[in-house]
Amino acid sequence: MDKLALYERIAQGENSFTEFKQDISQRSDFAAEMIAFANTEGGKIFVGIEDDRNIVGVQNPKEIERSIIDIARSNCVPRINPEIESIETDNGIVIVVSIPIRIGVPFENNSGQCHIRVGSTKRLCSPQERARLLQSAGLMHVDEIPIQNTSISDLDFDSFSYYYERIFDQPLDHADIPIEKMLNNMRFLVTDIAGSQRMSMAGLLLFGKSPQTFLYNARISAVRWRGNEPGDEITDRQEITGRLPNQIEEAEAFLLRNIRLSTKIDEFKQTDQYEYPRIALREAVVNAIAHRDYSLEGAQILLFIFDNRIEIRSPGKLPNSVTLENIRSHYSRPRNENIARVLFNLGFVNTLGSGIPRIIRLMKEHTGKEPEFENNDPQFVVKLWAE
Repeated sequence: MDKLALYERIAQGENSFTEFKQDISQRSDFAAEMIAFANTEGGKIFVGIEDDRNIVGVQNPKEIERSIIDIARSNCVPRINPEIESIETDNGIVIVVSIPIRIGVPFENNSGQCHIRVGSTKRLCSPQERARLLQSAGLMHVDEIPIQNTSISDLDFDSFSYYYERIFDQPLDHADIPIEKMLNNMRFLVTDIAGSQRMSMAGLLLFGKSPQTFLYNARISAVRWRGNEPGDEITDRQEITGRLPNQIEEAEAFLLRNIRLSTKIDEFKQTDQYEYPRIALREAVVNAIAHRDYSLEGAQILLFIFDNRIEIRSPGKLPNSVTLENIRSHYSRPRNENIARVLFNLGFVNTLGSGIPRIIRLMKEHTGKEPEFENNDPQFVVKLWAE
């Protein structure tokens, strides 16, 4: 970074990626700033600048650099490896500390506290946010957590029996092990901290008698708006609940009854065609259900139909290492592996992790328009454009 780029960054003020520090005298606070950036999206700390953007510079820049490296190694767990550079300005030397985004376990301080960056400030993680950091690192699978107040009595036996017979090609009553042991092996039944057997999130959502009794927001809110923007006039709406396979079927039915169907006659043959490719619609719904972040409280999937597009808003940003760039061409690892595996075994998806590339291809072939993707906090948005 040169002096001009530094001045431009200072002029923008503190934000999600920028923090100003007059000095590093408060080691624990400086460590918390680095941890917060690393646990979020990365960022830069500018040492020698006051909060009001006034440049005061630092004395003994080499000593400051050594101290920053020591803080990153001694006060951060695991240790952070920042990039450090010194920039000479008209008012003194500014130290720029670049913090890379976390790859792996969440960072903590020596006391076990975990910080994240929110806007221009840092704050301690909530238990749910820490769980999402662990999930993105592959150390925790949210769809395996026990759901309190549930038990094996909340299992819909017929639903699980159908699944078992489909994947093992034999009736459930011919199984060699008890059903409770089988559910434990499949991670649909798990033991909570008190030693009680509970339905896991995946087990409840896939095979529960009444999933929304315990997970109210594990549903789809579907709305058909008149026009191209949300407004006052709604022509159709539905709260889609139940087990996830049922939600997929009902969401597809809602979409098909609210999009246009054209009929073409060629050499006495009649063909019907929807304005969107039906397979792409199904892929988009399955992708949202399989990959949404079920740990986000108070958030459901939103399915909006407008005159010119369909939007599917799924709770949760793309997980760690998945970006808007690589998701278009690379297969992605599912956020909820147990849920994704069951949907695959039930035939709702052809190949795990290939939904987005398939949606892009189908939409280009059908309408000539590529879909749009937005990775907004706290949701991932898919926009499919009509012909």
